[in-house]
Amino acid sequence: MIRASREHDAWSAQGGPRPQLPRAWAELWRNAVRRQTDLTGEPEEEARRSVQTMLDQLTRLDREAGWFRADAGLRSRAISETLLYGTRLGTEVPSRPAQLAWERQRRLRPVDYAKITAIAAAQDDWLAAWNEWATR
Repeated sequence: MIRASREHDAWSAQGGPRPQLPRAWAELWRNAVRRQTDLTGEPEEEARRSVQTMLDQLTRLDREAGWFRADAGLRSRAISETLLYGTRLGTEVPSRPAQLAWERQRRLRPVDYAKITAIAAAQDDWLAAWNEWATR
């Protein structure tokens, strides 16, 4: 998904043919949701939201955190910790402050313009927590 997000960003900036998701994307998505349901006991709709939330966080990190793109080791650890936290297999991950900041940020959406300052602060807190995690 991170690769697809990068391709979409490049397409947005440069134009050309719209990038397509991998052919197996629908099957991968169904399998991820099913696995989330199996691991957490979440109903299917909640599992879909959980999987989407994990993907949103990781693609956002790819866009906004230089270390995520530049350091494969940190990227791999961030992905692993996000999956452990999101599936509840390991909620006491070292990136827990960043995970909690992401949750706070997500609760402020959809965008309520009266809360724009809080949303911006939550986004800053989330990225700062990940950046702090990356420097340890």
